[in-house]
Amino acid sequence: MLAPVWRTRLFALAGTVLAIALGVEVANESFLWPAIGLGALAAIVLIRVQPLPLPTLLLGGAMFGYIVGNRGFAQLSLTSGFPLLPAEFVLLVGGALLLVQSAWRRELPVRRDALNAALLLWMLYGTARLAFGLRMHGFTAIRDYALVYYAGFFFLAQHAARESASARFLQRTVVGACLVLLIVHPLVAQFPAFFAGNLTLRGAPLIFFKDDLAGNFMSVGALLCFVRYEATRRTAWLAVSLALAGLMLTTNSRSSMVGLALGALWLGLVGRWRFAGTLAVGAIMAAVAIFVVAELRNDSWRQTPLHRIYERVASIADPLGQRTYATEDAFKGDNNIFRLVWWRTAVEEALETNHWFGLGFGHDLAARFVREYLPEATEEFSARSPHNVLITVFARMGIVGAGLFLAVIGALTARVWRALRQPEITFNAGACGLAAWVLLACACFGVVLEGPMGAVVFWTLLGLAQPQAHHQEESAPAADRLLPADAADREVAPTSVP
Repeated sequence: MLAPVWRTRLFALAGTVLAIALGVEVANESFLWPAIGLGALAAIVLIRVQPLPLPTLLLGGAMFGYIVGNRGFAQLSLTSGFPLLPAEFVLLVGGALLLVQSAWRRELPVRRDALNAALLLWMLYGTARLAFGLRMHGFTAIRDYALVYYAGFFFLAQHAARESASARFLQRTVVGACLVLLIVHPLVAQFPAFFAGNLTLRGAPLIFFKDDLAGNFMSVGALLCFVRYEATRRTAWLAVSLALAGLMLTTNSRSSMVGLALGALWLGLVGRWRFAGTLAVGAIMAAVAIFVVAELRNDSWRQTPLHRIYERVASIADPLGQRTYATEDAFKGDNNIFRLVWWRTAVEEALETNHWFGLGFGHDLAARFVREYLPEATEEFSARSPHNVLITVFARMGIVGAGLFLAVIGALTARVWRALRQPEITFNAGACGLAAWVLLACACFGVVLEGPMGAVVFWTLLGLAQPQAHHQEESAPAADRLLPADAADREVAPTSVP
């Protein structure tokens, strides 16, 4: 054994050599290894100064970044020569730590239940399908395969949810990020030039919203905040829930309306109609207020935001685009046709080419659609997903892949149903599973699970939808529980707001 003085000298020498090497890299404008070194140092400091595991912190940071930063955060890269993207970085580091911990404890990183089994089989099949796509399409196949490997966040979150402190941290991170949206989204809409030109990293904006995804997160936030209101009876949570629902209506996202309505219906089916009733009353009061203001100003209601919202809702029930729209949302009818044509051509191509195993990763699902829907288009069509995750899975993975994915959805639905029917359920198992289901509904009308912005949040929420051990449920704060249906008016001790 070395004497302490020599051990100190050796560490100092190694640190000096490392500092010189990293300094040379920075001087040569090569930031990959300096970024890795800085990240490792930050991880060591975080581990020492707070009790949460590193994977939990990484998951929380990724979810907060994707909800608040959205597309801007998604394209963030710490290095110029190598794309060190947030989702892939968290999945790589968190996955490695999960495997090491599982090996150390001599246990599998998956649970023995229907959801884990279905998801693992789907991922294994997708990985095998990738091997054929790589030979034909190269890196493009890996980009499309992200639809599958983002599901790895489920296992990271599931492992984190074993500890009640980590589960509560991640749950509160989602709610907190949705609260930040209430401030950030209007600011971006009001001052877009500032966020696009000043709040940047390497010339890319840190906050850049994909408006439909922002609306999806607002619907999730409205649901989760109402759950907090039911648990704590604090009217602030009710006000925030309604504010998020109202802000969602300004995002021009119809899938968010559908997702929020289905979330309210889910709660209603298990006897919790208060959320649906609150949304209905809030909508009526807002409509009356808009009518009164329009009358006082002698304006037609067709010139108010209410008419735009009405036409968006009406367009949901107009799949063939046969209605006539008077507002700037007139394109909604064409947008419906756009989706239906793409869905039909993708399904037909998969059925004609390889109905059992699909067209594979890397195949251009838009080529046939463009030839039929935009035959005279001169600009390059960059979209790769037909705005429906079910169609995407079937087209790329065939009947086998779609069947396994439907098994995942079935297991998720069964888990949410069981959790919501419990006489008293944790915020974790019930609300997070329901929030994941809302995002899944939104993914049937938009590009959500094909990219990291929606996929990371969805799979993490699904991983958090785990029934807690009995001792963890007893120690969970009251704000982390849903009230039983027969005790909806019971007073609950107030807890701190995250």
